[in-house]
Amino acid sequence: MASVCPLFRTLANTPQVWNTISMAKYPDHPSWYHANPAVQLFLQQCRACENPESIFRDAFEVFFMQGNVEALYGMRIAATAGHMEAAYIVGLLGMSGIGQSKEDALEFLCSLNQRNNIDMKGTRDALRRRLSRVSVARHIVDMFYYGKIKFNHCRLVTTTNGVLLLKAGLLKQR
Repeated sequence: MASVCPLFRTLANTPQVWNTISMAKYPDHPSWYHANPAVQLFLQQCRACENPESIFRDAFEVFFMQGNVEALYGMRIAATAGHMEAAYIVGLLGMSGIGQSKEDALEFLCSLNQRNNIDMKGTRDALRRRLSRVSVARHIVDMFYYGKIKFNHCRLVTTTNGVLLLKAGLLKQR
């Protein structure tokens, strides 16, 4: 359609379209798409137009995989834009005193709950799947394990191939 109708082509390239377009078809690792320039262009355009999923993916990688706590700012931007996994992480970490006060985290979660119908179980399951596919920076695992972030029944387990797992089922370390 875009190749036939100039108006449609113009509308399809507006920032609002790129900001709301779904990235679900493309897995979390854009480096897998180096052979396909069209996909690379699509992902770059989503990033440039501040697509919430794109912001979340970048912040997720920087926080969990590279261990940079500053990425929580990007998580909060994605959460404010309506990204549920980002909202769940911001709320969880905020309630643990990471990145903001507990009162601010509770207020943030309440405002999100009023604006959106949050599926906590679905969000938690999606986040668990996402975290199961990445290696988490050691000091981020330590934040969860040594009491800065408290989960019930947390313990570290080393598997036969040397992978360090947080038994709560959320994190793993190379």
